Amino acid sequence: MDDDLIPLLNFAFFYLKFRPRTISETREHLYKKVRTTHWSHEAVDKVINHLIELKFLDDKAFIDYLVRSRTATKVKGVYAIKQELYRFGVDREIVNDYFTNTEINEEELAEKALARRWEIIKNLPKQKRYEKATSYLRSRGFGFDIARKTIDKFLSDDQVLE
Repeated sequence: MDDDLIPLLNFAFFYLKFRPRTISETREHLYKKVRTTHWSHEAVDKVINHLIELKFLDDKAFIDYLVRSRTATKVKGVYAIKQELYRFGVDREIVNDYFTNTEINEEELAEKALARRWEIIKNLPKQKRYEKATSYLRSRGFGFDIARKTIDKFLSDDQVLE
C-alpha cells in the first residue's frame, strides 16, 4: 500500500467502523471523497482491493449480516431482504446463490413479524383484520401464500382460545 493512500485508507476504515458495508457502498463513499481531494478513482480501487484482501470487505459476509439482522429484529421476508441487498449494491448472482444454498423458514418469520401487530388488530372485524394483516405482511416482503397461511394460523389460534 502506497504511503500517499494511507489517509484514504483511514477514511475507508472510519466508514467501516460502524457496521459492515458492501464493496459497492464503500466504493461510492470513497468516490465522493475523491471529488473534494487529490486522489483518483484508481486510488480508490487500490484501497478497495486492499480492503478485500484484508477481509474488511466481503459481500457474502455482508449478506450473512443483513439476513441475521432482518430475521432477528426488523423481521422481513426473503423478497424484501433481496431488494435491500440489491439497493446496497450486492451483485444479483451472489444474492441468488446465497438464497439458493440457504434455507430460510419464511412461515416462521411471518409469524414472528405478525405476532406484535396481531395484538393491535385482533379485535377488528374479520375482513378488516384480514386486510390489515395481509397488507402488513406483504409490506414486509412476504408472499401472499405465506401471508394467508400465517393469518389462518393466527385466526385458528384465536378460535381455540375463545
